[in-house]
Amino acid sequence: MAFLLKNEILNENFILQYSYRKHKEYDTGLDNENLLNREGNYPLILLANDTLFHQINQLSIPLLLKKLLKVPFFLVEKLGIYFIWNLLGLMNLLVKTKPDLIHINNGGYPAAKTCNVLVVANFLTGKAKVVYQVNNQARECKGYFERIYDKFINKNVNCFINASHKAKQQLVEKRNFNSNKIMVVNNCVPLPKVKLNREQIFEELNIPPDSFLIVEVAFLSERKGQRYLIDALSALYKKQLLSKEKVFCAFVGNGEQENFLKNYIKDLGLSSNVFILGYKKNSEDYISASDLFVLPSIRDEDMPLVLLSALGYGKPIIATDFAGISQAIEPNSNGILIQNDLETFTDNLANEIYRLYNDEDLRIVLGINAKKSYINYSPEMYGLKLKQIYEQIYAS
Repeated sequence: MAFLLKNEILNENFILQYSYRKHKEYDTGLDNENLLNREGNYPLILLANDTLFHQINQLSIPLLLKKLLKVPFFLVEKLGIYFIWNLLGLMNLLVKTKPDLIHINNGGYPAAKTCNVLVVANFLTGKAKVVYQVNNQARECKGYFERIYDKFINKNVNCFINASHKAKQQLVEKRNFNSNKIMVVNNCVPLPKVKLNREQIFEELNIPPDSFLIVEVAFLSERKGQRYLIDALSALYKKQLLSKEKVFCAFVGNGEQENFLKNYIKDLGLSSNVFILGYKKNSEDYISASDLFVLPSIRDEDMPLVLLSALGYGKPIIATDFAGISQAIEPNSNGILIQNDLETFTDNLANEIYRLYNDEDLRIVLGINAKKSYINYSPEMYGLKLKQIYEQIYAS
């Protein structure tokens, strides 16, 4: 949402107001982007079980007790109480703000249920034009009710936006949405000025100045594939194809697998070479300081913003060949793609790391081409495309 709200072209041509589900993590993210106290900010208390269930899962209690704790909240949601509360809150917001156009930004489909509730709220109040952005692959439709709900959403949304042709295909095939309503617009990411240079990052990590640094910036979860990268490095160290005195890896981010990954690294004896750094506000500094950027995701991706940042900073990239990643990376031109086959994934990843480590000329070529391709994902291109869509939808 931040790259949309801070886009210069959109701010020059439209009055941008925004609303979001009031939550500590969202507040922190907006504050980091200097957006929390921006005029036209309407945080709402919206009810959902996702965050609550995630917090329950993190508790150090027996699994059965975790399930029992979830039961009352699950029942309240099934009774429709969350839906009614959220619908009334969103209707009140629309009556208060009277938008001409609503841009919904959802992490997938159906994903955040309140995004679809907003379409219902708009239908019942002002019926503003609706642009609905889906930032991940759609999942399969489940049951009769979802199919009816999808028909309503499809009918009452003027335009859907996906970041990749693959994501568009998923919306059409899995949710039966009208392909003529779906626009493919590349994600964008700004390139902030680097605050810490390579030398300072290496000093922070306490590694030699001539080290080879591999970086992944991502939420620490199974789907982001950190374990496969750790396994690939472990295999290369054991075969003495990489030197522990020379090659290091840093994971920037936090998440549900943080403790597991720390223990896994320790059990493999890699604590001096592989670092879990946690969330970093200046994550782009670590991308900029790296010799190689790796994104070994295995599912639930479209066009990750960190991948676009790595392109912008001119880094050689290894990533998984699926979803929007395949659209952003041209194999052996601006990056290397690994087949998304878990049986061979670790071996293939290790082979490509070893190849790039030993081929500086290839790394240079990949980096140069990566930087050239970034123009397709710049805030300027994104702003111009959205401006065109907004104007077309509003005029229709």
